[in-house]
Amino acid sequence: MKIPETNGLIENIYKYVQTHIEIAKLEVEERVQETIKKLIIGAILILAASMLLIFSLLTLALFLNHVFKSDYLGFLLVTILLALVVVYVFYLGKKLLEPDTITENTEEESELISPEN
Repeated sequence: MKIPETNGLIENIYKYVQTHIEIAKLEVEERVQETIKKLIIGAILILAASMLLIFSLLTLALFLNHVFKSDYLGFLLVTILLALVVVYVFYLGKKLLEPDTITENTEEESELISPEN
């Protein structure tokens, strides 16, 4: 009885594994490149939107200065408006980050109603 040669089989399995490793590396590299592209585009959009917001607010402040015939009142009103927006967003964000009180209440209610009492 002759034992079949396994060198070719082992070499093929080794090449197969190496090929899959290379494919995985290429897929990861491709995902990283796509993520970097998205981050760059996002940064450019954020920069453009920020510039638009700044110039719009400056224009509004100058317009209000003209309407109120003042050198500073328009800037003061725009600053107060921005402060109100920041406070609103802060409290909205704080409220969204709080744990759900509905789940806590239902758990407490279920303990009170349970037949174990």
